[in-house]
Amino acid sequence: MRRRALFVAVCAFGLVGVTGPVAALAASSTGSLPDGETRPVIVSAALAPPGRDDRILEAALEVDAYDNDGVVRYEYRWNAATFGSIHSTDARHPTVSYRDVSPSSRYALEVRAVDTGGWRSPWTTAWLGTTPPPPQVIVMGDSVASGYSKRWFTGRATCRDDALSYGATLRSALADTLPARWAPRYTNIAWPGADLRAVIAGGADACGDRHPSQVEAARDLADPSTWNVIVVTAGINSTNWVDVVAGLTRDTAVSITDRGDAAACRRAVGERWDLDRRRAGIIGNVEAVVDGLAETNADVFWTGYYGIDRTRLAPAWMPIGAECVQEMALALDDLHRTLRRGVAGRATWVEVDVATVSTQPWAGWPHPDADGHRTLGTIIARAVAGRV
Repeated sequence: MRRRALFVAVCAFGLVGVTGPVAALAASSTGSLPDGETRPVIVSAALAPPGRDDRILEAALEVDAYDNDGVVRYEYRWNAATFGSIHSTDARHPTVSYRDVSPSSRYALEVRAVDTGGWRSPWTTAWLGTTPPPPQVIVMGDSVASGYSKRWFTGRATCRDDALSYGATLRSALADTLPARWAPRYTNIAWPGADLRAVIAGGADACGDRHPSQVEAARDLADPSTWNVIVVTAGINSTNWVDVVAGLTRDTAVSITDRGDAAACRRAVGERWDLDRRRAGIIGNVEAVVDGLAETNADVFWTGYYGIDRTRLAPAWMPIGAECVQEMALALDDLHRTLRRGVAGRATWVEVDVATVSTQPWAGWPHPDADGHRTLGTIIARAVAGRV
């Protein structure tokens, strides 16, 4: 008696333009072979669009197949006027790579089953259509994500700089891991001054321009026919951290001893920092942001912040020096624990695991400079690389 099984395959690079599963019955006989065995049969195969749990350039393939001894693997090939190379993949978790094909191009995907004796089914057309466009990176959140920069205190700031933002480094790092034709697209919708409520509902940035909800914008941008990576840096503007740092900078400016600076740091974090009062609201808003993005097929990454102690506001002035390291770490760790509670189970947390991030001097402090953004982008790229 023949045994029938349903095999669900993960197929690299799902294709665009599928109007429905393409089912195909094996046309050849499954009669006895010289060794008394039978050939496997593929009853149907259907390719799904890319999903959030798929690696970049992978998507799900469902195959209904049977054989008297069991299917052990699948073989597949792309067909675009000529047949591509034949690839093999395990039947328990089969994958199909799009690295051999081009984006936004017409192809057919053909699959056949292989049993324990090495007998093969006829080729079955599992999918016919247009391959997806390249993946895309979407960056959202506050001034750290937006690429904010300002040189002089009296001049106008640049509130969004796509090329300066860590998103540019992330996009380039991902492009280096993919075939050139699959280099990802990149869009930055972050803006300075955005707290978590503004990420959800919209608001005005530090340059006076108004913006709609970043969550809604990200949902509109995320293309369900391809792979989307969304990176968020947000949360610190939902605290009073800016006021804490401003007061601390003022206090250290008038202090003439390291001991005085250390006392100012203890006051700033112990007396002015009031995260406890805001904690529940921050957690709820982080959950709302990530749940809103769950309507897309995007893989979401939420980044932590970097320490600003030992960074220079001016060439000869380090307003938050080494004597403040412990207090700054305590405050940042508390914020990160709060953000991680909102992120948990909903997105991937990215820890900024370096001692310092290079910052802009003068009016742009303590935002990252070009080197700082490259550092952040490289850290985020390492986390996203697990999905490639």
